[in-house]
Amino acid sequence: MNDYEEDWTAFVRYRLEKAEETYQAAQVLYEAGQWNSVVNRLYYACFYAASAILLHRHISAKSHAGIIGQFSENIVRTGEVSIDDFRVYSKLLNWRTKGDYSDLYDFSKEDIDMVMLPARHFIDQVKGLIDLP
Repeated sequence: MNDYEEDWTAFVRYRLEKAEETYQAAQVLYEAGQWNSVVNRLYYACFYAASAILLHRHISAKSHAGIIGQFSENIVRTGEVSIDDFRVYSKLLNWRTKGDYSDLYDFSKEDIDMVMLPARHFIDQVKGLIDLP
């Protein structure tokens, strides 16, 4: 492996570590009942996982919408991740926008319970598609 490939692999590993760390933060916030913050952290955990696989495959995207679009085009469309599994990431993007930018909008425990395990599954599924040396 040359230096460029080693650097690339290090970036992919970093994104996967960020996905795990951010999911763990969501769990802590869940225990504290901080529902909007849980949504934010779950979204970013999925975002880091999605960006890791795109980076691993040398697919570039420059924005959140770009990453979700490239992920849909290159990972979901090929059948590597199902549309149902992808929907949690897409839903969390919309929810994060509401929770972070809309006044007087609060999520509930019931909302979070619908996405907590599917987000974990999404991250694990994406990690399973990345073969690192």
